[in-house]
Amino acid sequence: MSGLIRFTVSVPGELLEAAEKKLAQGEHNRSAFIRRLLETALRDAQEREDVEQWIRGYQEQPQTEEEFGWQDEIAKEYLAQERWERDAGKSGGRTSLPLGGDGPCF
Repeated sequence: MSGLIRFTVSVPGELLEAAEKKLAQGEHNRSAFIRRLLETALRDAQEREDVEQWIRGYQEQPQTEEEFGWQDEIAKEYLAQERWERDAGKSGGRTSLPLGGDGPCF
């Protein structure tokens, strides 16, 4: 980190008390603690903005059947080749078949 800048921040007393309690439990000094909180908050805010932008992009230009429909076909082909519980020995696990069903759930 290049060049540290000192600044003053006003916070409610309860917030400062809560921060001081956390500091007493850890190894950081107040500056390092606040720096870490700011870094985390900024990273989280950027991640939220990225996700929101990604969602807006898909809402404005959703994928077409041509772009992702092939995935459904591959999944169906793969699942059709799987050994299902009626073909396999007792596993003791959850059933791979729907209750009362004859085949896999798609």
